[in-house]
Amino acid sequence: MTSKLFASLALAGVVGLSLNANAGGLAVPGSLLVFPCFDSFRGAKSLVTVTNTNTDSESGNIKIEYVYINGYNCLETNRTRTLTPGDTITVVPAADNPNYQQGYLYVFAKNATTGKAMSFNHLVGATLTLAAEDAKDYALAPVVYEAVGADGADTDADNDGRRDLDGTEYEQVADELVIPRFLGQGYFNAGNTLNNGSADSKLVLINMSGGQAFEAFVDMLAWNDNEEPFSANYNFRCWVKVPLLQISGIFSNDFLLSTNHALNEVYVGSTGVPQVETGWLWIDGALANSSAATIDDPAILAALIETIGGDAGAELPFGLGLQDNATLVVNSIFAD
Repeated sequence: MTSKLFASLALAGVVGLSLNANAGGLAVPGSLLVFPCFDSFRGAKSLVTVTNTNTDSESGNIKIEYVYINGYNCLETNRTRTLTPGDTITVVPAADNPNYQQGYLYVFAKNATTGKAMSFNHLVGATLTLAAEDAKDYALAPVVYEAVGADGADTDADNDGRRDLDGTEYEQVADELVIPRFLGQGYFNAGNTLNNGSADSKLVLINMSGGQAFEAFVDMLAWNDNEEPFSANYNFRCWVKVPLLQISGIFSNDFLLSTNHALNEVYVGSTGVPQVETGWLWIDGALANSSAATIDDPAILAALIETIGGDAGAELPFGLGLQDNATLVVNSIFAD
């Protein structure tokens, strides 16, 4: 385990930051939206919405570029569209980009004349995935990043054609991630109030500091409902949507029941459901390696898609601290 992982054992004293910029606790519009997951399998349909909140007739017209990233090899497909003031558009990736079955998508504002990435902190969005491969539907918001410069200014400060989340082009990304709840995985013991449903949740991970050429190694701590942490590690390339039980057995309901857990949680009204376990998850990039370079503390983006019985839901993590080494997307063997 890395020193950062050990340091997180005192995490209760750390102040958290939302992944999205916020005003009054709510996410605010930005110039770059990262949608962590889309599915285009047979029977699965993701709907991706981008909305232009600028309703000014003179300054509200904007071009936006969709960059679909294939989760299997980090290759990209691009689409450009125009949003008029107050406009909104919803696309189905299965039709908009039929070549990719699964992966992630980012959308950024760009100058209608030059085609260069541009500051336009007026974009918001949402996704809805219907009848995914596990036959469960879920909605998931994008992670929103504001451009640093004034409206209308070019954002590609180093002219490398990439979106750098470094505090110069766009705001920095979170250094560490916290997911406030996961369900104990696997079939619960008989007699619980959740119809003996099977929890089979999936963690989405994106390496924001390197593409397919880099293998990212991620440290995790899963805490039970009684302040006990258990460590896990996972490595991947580019993007992955992986079942929690494929990461580690520490996410299983049976394992959590074997720990010194809180007997009366989950709470339902004034009573407990002791057969159903929950925990929370801490995530941090340790390093990413290619054949030619190593990135210390790579930027990782995550989302959790939780399923139990016939129900599903999804959530973004909270962020702790900031780091400046995220780029969309580096597909060479060298770090950006």
